[in-house]
Amino acid sequence: MNDNRHVTARNWMIAAGALALGACGDGQLSETEVTTNGMAEDTAEAPQLLTPVDTVPEVAAPELAPISYADIEAELEAGAGCSVEDDGKALLVAVEGDAIALPNGTLRHFEFDGDLDAMWDGGTFTAGVFSITVTPGEGEGEQIEEVRVKPATVVIREEGQDGETEMRAEWHCGS
Repeated sequence: MNDNRHVTARNWMIAAGALALGACGDGQLSETEVTTNGMAEDTAEAPQLLTPVDTVPEVAAPELAPISYADIEAELEAGAGCSVEDDGKALLVAVEGDAIALPNGTLRHFEFDGDLDAMWDGGTFTAGVFSITVTPGEGEGEQIEEVRVKPATVVIREEGQDGETEMRAEWHCGS
């Protein structure tokens, strides 16, 4: 029981000392604060670092996110079409008259000037400020069941932004 009185007396002494220091200063404990267990705790905040005004923030080049099968089924009419695929994931899916992609993670419908036969040769798909240009490689490509697969270069641009994203993928067309 004597130990508890000793701890309580010590806490009162520390608290009284802190109050006395506060009375002598400007009335604030800016560097340390006494906690309930009698220990001093550092409460000083780190100075806020400022970003120089002449530093231009980096803007990420546009990217295509994979499209889920549920989105494809809900957003497009069934039928023959083409798709940009990377590592087995669809990044752009197009049927005659409509296409979808997820530039920067937002689902958008894209337009294509031309019919289905023209689409097989690639081209540019546009949706507002975004454009996706698909350039299939030369040759016939590989026929896998009812789908023709060709390597392709895909360029994604966002109007008003510096930079573009260029990637290698596959261009799948069929029914």
